[in-house]
Amino acid sequence: MSFLDEVKSKKYAIIVLASLIIGVISTTLGAATVTAYAATTDYYAVKIGDETVAVTGTQEEANAIIDGVKNHYVTEGAEVLSIKCDPAITTEILSVKKSDEAPQVTTDLKSVIEHVLTGTEEEVIYTIEDGDAVWDIASEYGFTVDEVKEMNEGVDIEGLHPGDTLNLTEYQPMVTVTVEQKVTSEKEIPFETVKKDSDELYEGETEVETEGENGSEIVTEQIVTVNGKVTSTTELSSEVTKEPVDEVVLEGTKERAVAVSGSSASSTSNKNYASAPANASGSAIASYACQFVGNPYAYGGTSLTGGADCSGFVYAVYKACGISIPRVPTAAGYGISYSQAQPGDILVYPGHVSIYIGGGREVHAVNPRLGIAITNVGYVGPVVGVRRIA
Repeated sequence: MSFLDEVKSKKYAIIVLASLIIGVISTTLGAATVTAYAATTDYYAVKIGDETVAVTGTQEEANAIIDGVKNHYVTEGAEVLSIKCDPAITTEILSVKKSDEAPQVTTDLKSVIEHVLTGTEEEVIYTIEDGDAVWDIASEYGFTVDEVKEMNEGVDIEGLHPGDTLNLTEYQPMVTVTVEQKVTSEKEIPFETVKKDSDELYEGETEVETEGENGSEIVTEQIVTVNGKVTSTTELSSEVTKEPVDEVVLEGTKERAVAVSGSSASSTSNKNYASAPANASGSAIASYACQFVGNPYAYGGTSLTGGADCSGFVYAVYKACGISIPRVPTAAGYGISYSQAQPGDILVYPGHVSIYIGGGREVHAVNPRLGIAITNVGYVGPVVGVRRIA
């Protein structure tokens, strides 16, 4: 081969090699470009039905939100039998190309759980019925009495009548969580009250001879709740750990002279009244108040014998027992539910007050016709509050 032919051959080989190198580089770059374009990042959507309520960066975070919602209403230590969410709460993978805009990722998992459980705010109009107490209404809707007052600025909630309305705010959860669980707990066994006649007490007077004591028992129940509210309870077993002790209450049978409403103080001045109890319990205050039954009603009065109106009677009874309360005691002490009322508590009505004596009865200065009398609770209208003097 001549020198010229040898040069031409080497030149051709170099050209071929260069072409091959360029081809390999092009193929590699092209593949890298396709891979970069097609690369994705996985996110996890938490969905209630078809609605996405959160997007997380990991499956574990998405599951934590679902578990937080489901387990919110599970009693600590309970055996969970089933949990159902309606609509269903699920997760779904979101594969997002790196070239696309990334979704907003949730990092505050607790806030998402609270939002799902609380839901949206809706206004409710509640109409007062006979026997309604504002404290019970507030409790039913999960508010304090002060919160109800704030929602009804300018409304005298202690002076409500049947047919009046209250504005309340209610929240509608995004999901209904039904939990069926087996719960073992210690419960009180309420003591029973045994009543005995006593000729040493006047009619209308009561005295506790033996204090009652609640017992206790260990109870296992199968409980179904919907968003935390119990819808059914089935007792599976129980074991008494402490027997209750009956409370024995003496009820007076001794007759007393009944004063005619409107009569003068002299007509009752000869009656022998028991001394006001010192450091009085609620029961002692109630018993003390009952001995003035039959005495007259007087507008603006505070005399237990000569005449008192409803608030004056309550004020005078507590004053005699060494306890200072306002002349109009609708805000005395602190509020409790009527279901918790005990003898000595003050019952508040629209424009009226009385002293609870137990057994669904009250003593109060009713009106000029009846004077101071014992009646069933609710005689003058719906109870709107109960005040306990600490």
